This record gives sequence, structure tokens and C-alpha cells, in this order.
Amino acid sequence: MLVPSRRKVLVWETQNVKYPAIALLAVNLLAHQLLAQQQSAHRIEPTPPAAGQQLLTLASAEDLALRNNPSLANAAARVDAAWGRLVQSGLYPNTVIGYHANEVGNLGGPGVQGGFIRQKIITAGKIQLDRTIAGHEFDTAEVHLTAQEQRILNDVRIRFVDLLVAQRRIELTQELVRIAKAFVQSTETLLQAGRVNENTLLQAQLELDGAQILLNNAIGIHQEAWRRLGSVIGDPALPLQTAQGNLAKPVQEFRWQESLQSLLQDHPELTTAHIAIERAHIVLHRACRERYPNVDVMLSVRHHNLTSDDVANIQVGFPLPLFDRNQGNIFKAQAELSAAESRAQQIELGLTNQLAATFRRYANSRQQVDRYTQQMLPRAHKSLDYVTKGYREGQVNFLTLLISQRTYYQVNLQYLNAVRQLRESEILMKGQLLHDSLTLRAIHNR
Repeated sequence: MLVPSRRKVLVWETQNVKYPAIALLAVNLLAHQLLAQQQSAHRIEPTPPAAGQQLLTLASAEDLALRNNPSLANAAARVDAAWGRLVQSGLYPNTVIGYHANEVGNLGGPGVQGGFIRQKIITAGKIQLDRTIAGHEFDTAEVHLTAQEQRILNDVRIRFVDLLVAQRRIELTQELVRIAKAFVQSTETLLQAGRVNENTLLQAQLELDGAQILLNNAIGIHQEAWRRLGSVIGDPALPLQTAQGNLAKPVQEFRWQESLQSLLQDHPELTTAHIAIERAHIVLHRACRERYPNVDVMLSVRHHNLTSDDVANIQVGFPLPLFDRNQGNIFKAQAELSAAESRAQQIELGLTNQLAATFRRYANSRQQVDRYTQQMLPRAHKSLDYVTKGYREGQVNFLTLLISQRTYYQVNLQYLNAVRQLRESEILMKGQLLHDSLTLRAIHNR
């Protein structure tokens, strides 16, 4: 026995076009199944894990990346190398000891023989300046290490959002395929009853083909998202897992002036640029100090075999800066200082330019998400409710119902794209715009 709402639809359909009641019943059953599905799929919720599949949280993905990403080991090795240069720069030149002999064979005797000790004395505080220069290089390497950690974390967070969106995209496109299949099935039933023509069935089949293409694309996007996350984690062979997270968390608040000020104060590239300026000043000072010659001191003690006397010699020498006053290196250091200052200004302008683009994406996607959540999604859901109610009351045909459901899921897909862009821009703005931890050219330049 049919429930009253279905009985009313059946009576309405029979009054307008006569065809077997079994066709009407099949159409109503398909509609009832789709209506039940749409009632449970109108919100973005955390994706449940597939049967037998493990969960992957953002925290575990970050931990794996910090342990496995090779770019972090690269940056850490560069810190160790900078520390080695710092240690080496503070070492004083080794003392030279040796043996010498003069007048060997003179009058058939062994001549004058003895030993010597020689030491180079570094003047004008050059060693301290060298150590300061190496200290700036070590500071730069540490900043690069910290920046690389942030790049990795930002990349993991962005890829994790991509994975969450890809999972939800598959769910929504699967719903589109179900709707399209029901569309085809109902149209075949109507065609058999003589209610529609064959062209309508062709249109329904085209709808199904299009939905299947969207699903296949969604599966491909999901595979790409997982592989890219695995690359950032440092384990491309990591078994597929279900990402556990919430895309619908509260939106972070960013204001342009505050974001710009924070970026220019704390960004590692600007920090290293300022360190480079300080280092260039010291290098210039060191180049000027090179004009003060170092002193070679040698002391020797010898035994004169002919006279049986022990004699000592003291030798002190230094180069006269008559021709080479290090003027070429001084000019080079001055140019490098000017270049370092210009580079700092260039980086500041470049960061401002990057932030402008990212802030625009943040502002646009935020207003889109707000409009979707506050207006478009509720309206699409309300419209679907009206069409559903109209169908149940016999005022709307089944094809209109299917089209309304398809529109509803398409709005959800568009909402997903806006959410993805919003979350990515939030991550970049909070993470100092750092990303692309695996870019080889960027790693080499750093």
C-alpha cells in the first residue's frame, strides 16, 4: 500500500499521462532513494575512513615530514658546515719548526747546524674579524634551517587540505553519478511507458557520462593529492590512508597592515638579508685591515762546529704595501655591501608583492565562502526542499527534481574549491608565505 504522498503523486501522474502503474512505482522508489541521500549529504563533514583503512591526522603528517623530508637534513648539514667554518676561522696559524744547516763541508766539517721556530703574527684584529664574518654565515644557516622547517610544515598543511578536499570531492561526485544513474533508469522506465522520447534518454545518458567523467577526475585528483603529500612527507611509498580533518573550522582573521608589518619584521629572507648587510660591513672592514701586513718572526739556534760556539738568530719580516694595498678587494667589498643593501630593499618589495596577491586570494575566497555558507548553500538546499515537496505533492516532475539535486551538488563542489583556496591562503599568511620545500633551485640558492 502506498503512503498518502506517493498515492497523491500516482494519481496526479495518471491524470496527466496514462502509462502502467508499475512504471510510476519504479520512478517513485528511485526518487525516494535519492531524497534520502540528499538529506544526509548537505554539509561538509570529516570524511569517515574506508573499511580497513588507517587514519592520517595533520599532526602525524607533520611529524613524519620533519623526520623524513630530505630538504631539512640538507639545511641541517649546511648549519654544521657553517659551524665548521666558524671554528676554523678563529684558529691561529700553526707554528713552523724545522732544521737548517749552513756551510756544510766547509774545511771538511759539518758546518753550522741547528733548528728554528717560525710564527706568523696576525695583526689588526683580522682573526677576530674573520670569526665575526663566519659567525654571520652561521646565523644565516640557522635562519635557513628554521625557514625550511616552516616551508615543510606549510607544504604539509596545504597538501593535507588538498587531500581533505579531494576526499570530499569524490563523495560529492559519487552522489552526482548516483543521481545521473537514477535519471537514466527513470527515463528508461518512462520511455518504455511511452511518456518520453528516445532523445530524452540520450540526454540522460549524456548526464551520466559527464558525471562519470567528473568522478574519474576526482579520483585522479585524490591520487595526485596523496602522492604530493607523500613527497612532502618524504615517503612517496606511504600506504594510502584516510585524512582526518575538518574543512569547516572557523576562518582566521587577517588585516592587511598588521599582516604586512608582521611579515616584514619576521620573514627569514629579510632577516638573512639584514644579516648579509652586517656581514658585508664586516667584510669591507676586513678588506681595509688587509693593508696592515702580518709579521713573520723566526728564531733559530745553531752550533758552529769550527769555533764550537752556539749562536742564535732572530728574523722579523713583513711585506711592504707598496703595490698591493688590497685595493681591488676593498672595491669589491664596497660593491657587495651596496648589493646587499639593494637586495634587502628588493626582498621587502617582493614580499609586499607576494602578500598582496595572497591577501587578495584570502579576501576573495573568504567572501566566497561566506556567501556560499550564508546564502548560496542554504538557498540551494531550500530550493531542493521546495522541489522535493513539489514532487511529493505532484506539482513537479521527476526530471526537475533530478536537475535540482544536480545543481545542489555542483554548488557544493564550487564551495569546496573556495574553501580550499581560503585554507591555503590562511596557511601561507600565517606561515610567512613560505612554501615549495622541495624546489631544487630554491634549495640551491639558499
